[in-house]
Amino acid sequence: MKTLLRILNLEDNADDIRLNNAALSARWPHCEFICVDNREGFVAALEQGGLDLILSDYSIPGFDGCQALELARKRRPEVPFLFLSGTIGEEAAVEALKNGATDYVLKHRPVRLIPAIERALREVEERGERERAEESMRQSEHKYRKLFESLGDAAFLADEQNEKIIDTNRRAEELLGCTRAEILGHKQSEFLALDKGRPRAGASEADAQATNTSECEMIRTNGDTVTVEVRATRLTLYGHALVLRVCHKPTERT
Repeated sequence: MKTLLRILNLEDNADDIRLNNAALSARWPHCEFICVDNREGFVAALEQGGLDLILSDYSIPGFDGCQALELARKRRPEVPFLFLSGTIGEEAAVEALKNGATDYVLKHRPVRLIPAIERALREVEERGERERAEESMRQSEHKYRKLFESLGDAAFLADEQNEKIIDTNRRAEELLGCTRAEILGHKQSEFLALDKGRPRAGASEADAQATNTSECEMIRTNGDTVTVEVRATRLTLYGHALVLRVCHKPTERT
């Protein structure tokens, strides 16, 4: 968790500002406070950015907490927003949470402030980690897709247990004479006569077993068959046992 925080505090009571500063500085000695008591100052701080947390009173003369929350959600939705107020009622608090507030703490219960802030900051960290993981996964999937489609041979990725095809490429579509959508979800046996496989021509059975390579008939959607060399590779993705079969159409032999 971050130790250097930049906190925007919307508050018009000088005593409360000092109390907030003291409480948070004891937990985060290097935190920076930006204290404002009107709309103009609040908007300017939002525009400047670099905020880790927004603390807001619920009732400010000429500028209430609901308006502050709306502005913050529009301009800095990634920053946690906590109400710290002595006047917010239960109904208003529930409505504020529905509108995007992270939490609320009553001023007469200051012991809740630090745990509420820690929880809000932790949620931001966890969300950031999830987003980074998701982006990394998207990048990996993009690279995988480019590699998969660049193969010159037909490729089938299937669940090892139920043998259903979960991915394929354009070359497979061309050889089978059907679309990717018509291939996915079907068993490999509908397109490859694997049970009748044999060592590829010129290879001994021992060599074929060592390289997981065999020769079998690919069954096209029009009923025709094509002889293909099949290389099988077992792998695990996201905890699932899969089999990748790459099918090469051999050239004419003399």
